[in-house]
Amino acid sequence: MPQFDLEEEPAFGREVAQEVEFLESLMGLRLSESILDVASGAGRHALELARRGYKNVTALDISDQLMRIGARTAEAADLQVEFVKGDARTVRFDGVFDAALILGGGAFGLMEDDDENQKILDATYEALKPGGRVVVSGMSLLWLIRTSKDLSGYDTQTGYLKTQESVNIEGSGEEKLPLNERYFVFPGLKRQMEQAGFRSIMGFGAAPGRYSSRSISVEDPEILLFGKKAK
Repeated sequence: MPQFDLEEEPAFGREVAQEVEFLESLMGLRLSESILDVASGAGRHALELARRGYKNVTALDISDQLMRIGARTAEAADLQVEFVKGDARTVRFDGVFDAALILGGGAFGLMEDDDENQKILDATYEALKPGGRVVVSGMSLLWLIRTSKDLSGYDTQTGYLKTQESVNIEGSGEEKLPLNERYFVFPGLKRQMEQAGFRSIMGFGAAPGRYSSRSISVEDPEILLFGKKAK
Protein backbone atom coordinates (compact mmCIF):
# COMPACT_ATOMS: atom_id res chain seq x y z
CA MET A 1 0.00 0.00 0.00
CA PRO A 2 1.45 3.42 -0.92
CA GLN A 3 2.49 5.71 1.94
CA PHE A 4 1.23 9.28 1.75
CA ASP A 5 3.17 12.31 2.94
CA LEU A 6 0.48 13.76 5.18
CA GLU A 7 0.89 17.29 6.42
CA GLU A 8 -1.12 18.98 9.13
CA GLU A 9 -1.39 22.66 9.98
CA PRO A 10 0.32 23.67 13.25
CA ALA A 11 -1.63 22.42 16.25
CA PHE A 12 -1.80 25.79 17.99
CA GLY A 13 -2.50 28.28 15.22
CA ARG A 14 -4.54 31.46 15.58
CA GLU A 15 -7.26 30.04 13.33
CA VAL A 16 -7.81 27.01 15.56
CA ALA A 17 -7.74 29.14 18.72
CA GLN A 18 -10.45 31.42 17.33
CA GLU A 19 -12.60 28.48 16.27
CA VAL A 20 -12.36 26.78 19.65
CA GLU A 21 -13.08 30.01 21.50
CA PHE A 22 -16.32 30.39 19.54
CA LEU A 23 -17.25 26.73 20.01
CA GLU A 24 -16.76 27.04 23.77
CA SER A 25 -19.28 29.86 23.84
CA LEU A 26 -21.76 28.35 21.37
CA MET A 27 -21.80 24.92 23.02
CA GLY A 28 -21.52 26.13 26.59
CA LEU A 29 -18.57 23.83 27.22
CA ARG A 30 -17.40 23.21 30.78
CA LEU A 31 -13.91 22.05 31.73
CA SER A 32 -15.31 18.96 33.43
CA GLU A 33 -17.15 17.72 30.32
CA SER A 34 -16.10 14.91 27.98
CA ILE A 35 -15.58 15.98 24.36
CA LEU A 36 -15.17 13.88 21.19
CA ASP A 37 -13.33 15.28 18.15
CA VAL A 38 -14.68 13.15 15.26
CA ALA A 39 -12.47 12.48 12.20
CA SER A 40 -9.98 14.70 13.97
CA GLY A 41 -6.93 14.36 11.76
CA ALA A 42 -3.95 15.06 14.02
CA GLY A 43 -6.34 16.55 16.55
CA ARG A 44 -5.80 20.28 16.20
CA HIS A 45 -9.14 21.13 17.86
CA ALA A 46 -8.75 18.44 20.52
CA LEU A 47 -5.26 19.72 21.34
CA GLU A 48 -6.46 23.31 21.58
CA LEU A 49 -9.24 22.24 23.95
CA ALA A 50 -6.68 20.43 26.11
CA ARG A 51 -4.45 23.51 26.06
CA ARG A 52 -7.39 25.46 27.50
CA GLY A 53 -7.73 23.07 30.41
CA TYR A 54 -10.19 20.40 29.24
CA LYS A 55 -9.10 17.08 30.77
CA ASN A 56 -11.45 14.61 29.08
CA VAL A 57 -10.88 15.06 25.34
CA THR A 58 -10.84 12.21 22.80
CA ALA A 59 -9.62 12.52 19.20
CA LEU A 60 -10.93 9.88 16.78
CA ASP A 61 -9.48 9.25 13.32
CA ILE A 62 -8.93 6.31 10.98
CA SER A 63 -5.32 7.29 10.16
CA ASP A 64 -2.54 5.65 12.17
CA GLN A 65 -0.09 8.28 11.01
CA LEU A 66 -2.22 11.24 12.06
CA MET A 67 -2.95 9.64 15.42
CA ARG A 68 0.80 9.27 15.99
CA ILE A 69 1.41 12.89 15.01
CA GLY A 70 -1.28 14.06 17.42
CA ALA A 71 -0.03 11.89 20.27
CA ARG A 72 3.52 13.19 19.83
CA THR A 73 2.28 16.78 19.83
CA ALA A 74 0.27 16.19 23.00
CA GLU A 75 3.22 14.55 24.74
CA ALA A 76 5.61 17.35 23.76
CA ALA A 77 3.19 19.98 25.07
CA ASP A 78 2.24 17.94 28.17
CA LEU A 79 -1.44 17.87 27.16
CA GLN A 80 -4.04 15.27 28.07
CA VAL A 81 -5.79 13.97 24.93
CA GLU A 82 -6.78 10.37 24.21
CA PHE A 83 -6.07 9.47 20.58
CA VAL A 84 -8.25 6.61 19.31
CA LYS A 85 -7.79 4.99 15.89
CA GLY A 86 -11.19 4.10 14.49
CA ASP A 87 -13.71 4.55 11.70
CA ALA A 88 -16.12 7.39 12.50
CA ARG A 89 -18.89 5.50 10.68
CA THR A 90 -18.76 2.36 12.79
CA VAL A 91 -17.10 3.14 16.14
CA ARG A 92 -19.43 2.76 19.12
CA PHE A 93 -19.05 4.76 22.34
CA ASP A 94 -22.67 4.44 23.56
CA GLY A 95 -23.58 7.67 25.33
CA VAL A 96 -20.33 8.66 27.01
CA PHE A 97 -19.65 12.19 25.68
CA ASP A 98 -21.15 15.55 26.61
CA ALA A 99 -20.18 17.20 23.32
CA ALA A 100 -18.83 16.29 19.88
CA LEU A 101 -17.14 18.13 17.01
CA ILE A 102 -17.26 17.13 13.34
CA LEU A 103 -15.15 19.84 11.77
CA GLY A 104 -13.10 21.13 8.92
CA GLY A 105 -11.96 18.73 6.23
CA GLY A 106 -12.14 15.45 8.12
CA ALA A 107 -13.91 12.37 6.80
CA PHE A 108 -17.34 14.01 6.86
CA GLY A 109 -18.10 15.33 3.38
CA LEU A 110 -15.34 13.23 1.81
CA MET A 111 -17.20 9.93 1.91
CA GLU A 112 -18.38 8.07 -1.19
CA ASP A 113 -21.98 9.23 -0.77
CA ASP A 114 -24.46 10.69 1.71
CA ASP A 115 -25.25 7.29 3.18
CA GLU A 116 -21.67 7.14 4.47
CA ASN A 117 -21.86 10.72 5.78
CA GLN A 118 -25.10 9.76 7.53
CA LYS A 119 -23.33 6.90 9.30
CA ILE A 120 -20.91 9.41 10.84
CA LEU A 121 -23.79 11.52 12.14
CA ASP A 122 -25.62 8.43 13.44
CA ALA A 123 -22.54 7.13 15.27
CA THR A 124 -21.85 10.56 16.75
CA TYR A 125 -25.42 10.81 18.00
CA GLU A 126 -25.06 7.45 19.75
CA ALA A 127 -21.76 8.55 21.30
CA LEU A 128 -23.42 11.49 23.06
CA LYS A 129 -25.12 11.47 26.43
CA PRO A 130 -28.78 12.58 26.54
CA GLY A 131 -28.74 16.35 26.08
CA GLY A 132 -25.30 16.21 24.43
CA ARG A 133 -24.34 18.88 21.90
CA VAL A 134 -22.71 18.65 18.49
CA VAL A 135 -21.25 21.07 15.96
CA VAL A 136 -20.88 19.97 12.33
CA SER A 137 -19.16 21.90 9.55
CA GLY A 138 -19.53 21.40 5.81
CA MET A 139 -18.39 23.12 2.63
CA SER A 140 -20.97 25.58 1.31
CA LEU A 141 -22.56 25.00 -2.10
CA LEU A 142 -23.62 28.67 -2.28
CA TRP A 143 -19.99 29.74 -1.90
CA LEU A 144 -18.83 27.19 -4.49
CA ILE A 145 -21.30 28.47 -7.07
CA ARG A 146 -20.32 32.07 -6.37
CA THR A 147 -16.54 31.59 -6.53
CA SER A 148 -15.83 28.71 -8.91
CA LYS A 149 -15.11 29.33 -12.59
CA ASP A 150 -15.29 25.64 -13.45
CA LEU A 151 -18.15 23.50 -12.14
CA SER A 152 -17.77 20.78 -14.77
CA GLY A 153 -16.92 18.25 -12.04
CA TYR A 154 -19.99 19.04 -9.96
CA ASP A 155 -22.73 16.40 -9.85
CA THR A 156 -26.09 18.09 -9.33
CA GLN A 157 -27.72 14.80 -8.32
CA THR A 158 -25.34 14.02 -5.44
CA GLY A 159 -23.92 17.40 -4.43
CA TYR A 160 -20.35 16.15 -4.92
CA LEU A 161 -17.54 17.95 -6.73
CA LYS A 162 -15.01 15.62 -8.36
CA THR A 163 -11.51 17.10 -8.68
CA GLN A 164 -7.90 15.96 -8.35
CA GLU A 165 -5.42 16.65 -5.57
CA SER A 166 -1.63 16.44 -5.76
CA VAL A 167 -0.07 14.27 -3.04
CA ASN A 168 3.44 13.02 -2.37
CA ILE A 169 3.62 9.21 -2.45
CA GLU A 170 6.66 7.59 -0.89
CA GLY A 171 8.86 6.10 -3.59
CA SER A 172 6.82 7.56 -6.44
CA GLY A 173 6.96 11.33 -6.03
CA GLU A 174 3.97 13.58 -6.61
CA GLU A 175 0.83 12.06 -8.07
CA LYS A 176 -2.66 13.34 -8.69
CA LEU A 177 -5.42 11.45 -6.90
CA PRO A 178 -9.18 11.85 -7.31
CA LEU A 179 -10.96 13.93 -4.66
CA ASN A 180 -14.69 13.63 -4.10
CA GLU A 181 -15.98 16.46 -1.89
CA ARG A 182 -19.55 17.09 -0.77
CA TYR A 183 -20.92 20.64 -0.81
CA PHE A 184 -23.95 21.41 1.35
CA VAL A 185 -26.81 23.82 1.74
CA PHE A 186 -28.21 24.39 5.22
CA PRO A 187 -31.60 22.66 4.71
CA GLY A 188 -29.99 19.48 3.36
CA LEU A 189 -27.40 19.12 6.12
CA LYS A 190 -30.01 20.03 8.73
CA ARG A 191 -32.19 17.21 7.38
CA GLN A 192 -29.34 14.71 7.74
CA MET A 193 -28.73 15.80 11.32
CA GLU A 194 -32.43 15.46 12.09
CA GLN A 195 -32.42 11.99 10.56
CA ALA A 196 -29.68 11.05 13.05
CA GLY A 197 -31.89 12.37 15.86
CA PHE A 198 -30.49 15.85 16.53
CA ARG A 199 -32.88 18.66 17.40
CA SER A 200 -32.80 22.45 18.06
CA ILE A 201 -30.51 22.86 15.04
CA MET A 202 -29.08 26.28 14.21
CA GLY A 203 -26.88 27.29 11.27
CA PHE A 204 -24.09 29.86 10.93
CA GLY A 205 -21.73 31.09 8.25
CA ALA A 206 -18.07 30.21 8.76
CA ALA A 207 -14.57 30.27 7.34
CA PRO A 208 -11.28 28.93 8.74
CA GLY A 209 -10.41 31.06 11.76
CA ARG A 210 -13.63 33.07 11.40
CA TYR A 211 -16.33 31.17 13.28
CA SER A 212 -19.15 33.43 14.48
CA SER A 213 -22.89 33.62 15.01
CA ARG A 214 -23.47 35.43 11.70
CA SER A 215 -26.14 34.16 9.32
CA ILE A 216 -25.08 31.99 6.38
CA SER A 217 -24.27 33.96 3.22
CA VAL A 218 -22.69 33.32 -0.19
CA GLU A 219 -19.46 34.82 1.22
CA ASP A 220 -18.98 31.91 3.63
CA PRO A 221 -16.96 28.91 2.38
CA GLU A 222 -18.32 26.76 5.23
CA ILE A 223 -21.58 26.30 7.05
CA LEU A 224 -21.63 25.45 10.74
CA LEU A 225 -24.55 23.63 12.35
CA PHE A 226 -25.20 23.24 16.07
CA GLY A 227 -27.61 20.63 17.41
CA LYS A 228 -28.58 18.71 20.53
CA LYS A 229 -29.46 15.15 21.45
CA ALA A 230 -32.79 14.79 23.24
CA LYS A 231 -32.57 14.53 27.04
